[in-house]
Amino acid sequence: MSEFIKLGDRIVAKPKGSDYDLIPGQTYSLEWDSWNDEAIIKENGEFNMPTKIYESKDSKFLKERVMKYFNDTSDQNVGVMFAGEKGTGKSVDAKYLAQSSGLPIFIVSARFPIRQLTKVFKKFETPCCLILDEVEKNWNTEQMLEFLDGVEKTCKKLVLMTCNDLGRVSQYMQDRCSRIRYLRKYTVKDNYEFLPFLLEEYNVLNKEEVTDFITNRMKLPSIDNMLALIKEVKLLENEEYTVEMVAKFMNMEIIGETKLPETPKEETKSETPSIEDVDFDFENDLKWEDCECCCAA
Repeated sequence: MSEFIKLGDRIVAKPKGSDYDLIPGQTYSLEWDSWNDEAIIKENGEFNMPTKIYESKDSKFLKERVMKYFNDTSDQNVGVMFAGEKGTGKSVDAKYLAQSSGLPIFIVSARFPIRQLTKVFKKFETPCCLILDEVEKNWNTEQMLEFLDGVEKTCKKLVLMTCNDLGRVSQYMQDRCSRIRYLRKYTVKDNYEFLPFLLEEYNVLNKEEVTDFITNRMKLPSIDNMLALIKEVKLLENEEYTVEMVAKFMNMEIIGETKLPETPKEETKSETPSIEDVDFDFENDLKWEDCECCCAA
């Protein structure tokens, strides 16, 4: 067996190893070896996902539409953007969609040079899914246009992107269905849909008080924050605490926080008598000869 292979006009040593096929549902890291100036693919185990997934009606509908189009189209790329504030479930929905796709999943490292994506995915034909988290923070999104446009033929890809600030994403990616076909916008209030289920699941007794506090006083009603508060309220259910008192010492911002009343201080009498307390006869008790100041001279 030969030890070399010819790539165009280049002759390189044949790499050692065994044949490998991308595994459906398997998660891979796509990293960049800056020393050798080449892409590296590594098996990456499983996603860090919540024990229980709370899926909204909009998220479920979007997932079904995306997969229907991806399976029926011949397009090289189907772009999906999940945009919104932190803690609103963007990353969880993106990872859940990726898992549901049944495709090999590539998590693109924040250090990966975005212009090299086309080069990587034109080397094989297996359909796959990419996740680019916080695109506006980690990459120059204008450099993604050529990749999303499919100027060079690559394998078929489901490209999932998340961002916190859509305003920082290239204007040439917005209102361009050929680049981002589906856009899901999230707000902090989206998670209110799950609140009745969470209260029922943990059998919270004062449901109305907890609901009122979360919807009107909690600044960031993420699933994590809502669950943390509900579990804490449940833990102290037999104690005389209001929901606000429970939340006060937790790591969450409260809108219009009420200050607890201060304990009144007890008046204590000074041991050193004031001049009003001293029975003093000015004429008889004070003599000039007793004064050591200049008057005595």
